[in-house]
Amino acid sequence: MYSWIEFDNSAGLTQDARALREMLGRFATGVCLVTTVTQEGKREGMTVNSFASVSLTPPLVLWSIANEARSAPAFVGADAFCISVLGARQKPVALHFAKAAEDKFAAFEADFVTGGNGVPRLRSALATYECSVFSRHREGDHTLLVGRVARFDGAAADPLLFHAGKMGALAELAASAVTVTD
Repeated sequence: MYSWIEFDNSAGLTQDARALREMLGRFATGVCLVTTVTQEGKREGMTVNSFASVSLTPPLVLWSIANEARSAPAFVGADAFCISVLGARQKPVALHFAKAAEDKFAAFEADFVTGGNGVPRLRSALATYECSVFSRHREGDHTLLVGRVARFDGAAADPLLFHAGKMGALAELAASAVTVTD
């Protein structure tokens, strides 16, 4: 049985905020790779699980980035990005792009092409969306980036999922899941 936690909005990263983050992690999500290119031509990429559809008319999707993230200026200042929904076999890509590196693309160079929007595009993913930035919304400690989908494609495969701080295929996560009983 759960007991309610009254969230203290006046504090920074408190015990309440850590507890909230843990609770938010109980929502199973897919894992995506987001890529862009800066005005200076530097490629940036990062692993996220904050992807969502917004609208079909016009075709809009969104994701969010922490304002303190090292690559936040590149993504927030960009005119375009690609979102690739990753398959279970792409866990090494997800783990690699989740870490800081000067050139994250070097280790997986053969897996990328330049998309129609001029942004690095993963060759194979469950779904890939080439987007132009439609709007930016700074909310709390994150910025929401809404993209207008210009092109998309995909392939059938098992998804890469994130749940309770773990990343893996559905069978992996199910095997490690904790069963809660009343």
